[in-house]
Amino acid sequence: MDTSVTTNDCNDLDLVRSGDLEAFGRIHDRHAALIFSVCRRHGPGGPHGSRTEAEDATQEVFIRAYRKLDSIDDCTRLAAWFCTIAHFVVRERRRAMARRLKHEGEAMKSAIHTHGGADSTSPGASPERQERFSALEAAMEQLPDEQRLAIHLHYLEHDPVDAAMRTLGLSRSGFYKLLGRARASLADLLRDFAPEDNR
Repeated sequence: MDTSVTTNDCNDLDLVRSGDLEAFGRIHDRHAALIFSVCRRHGPGGPHGSRTEAEDATQEVFIRAYRKLDSIDDCTRLAAWFCTIAHFVVRERRRAMARRLKHEGEAMKSAIHTHGGADSTSPGASPERQERFSALEAAMEQLPDEQRLAIHLHYLEHDPVDAAMRTLGLSRSGFYKLLGRARASLADLLRDFAPEDNR
């Protein structure tokens, strides 16, 4: 651990608490590169995600940190505390992006219906097909965010492994392990949603 950094952090933290905003600027400057790196690596899109998104997340981390400065007890662990906040921020932003993608998908489905496209939920689809599709949608909703995203990537992306690296920050093997867990969870959930006479 760099003792000069922790000494500076402790001194500046005391100054910030007494109202010195420039001291918080110095804290920011010492830790911004690390927090940006965490946000870029773990945020939406992973290491290949948007630089602007990572910059926005980094800014949000420091805003939240400033509001909670009174909650930090150990000034020598300021960097670790910032990293913890960063992980919360990027998780929230990934979830927000997943919700956005879901709403976009629903809008696309609605557009297909409006323009007369046929799919498993269209009025012309058999009741059994509509029921299976509804069960699949309900089961997908119950999956954890990352598992649901893995299934979407696998079935909807041209190169799901590359998309998983960008979106989830996973290696090829990490993606396929997650996909395996997601498929097993989905199979269990679909058994729960199956009509009584089909069990």
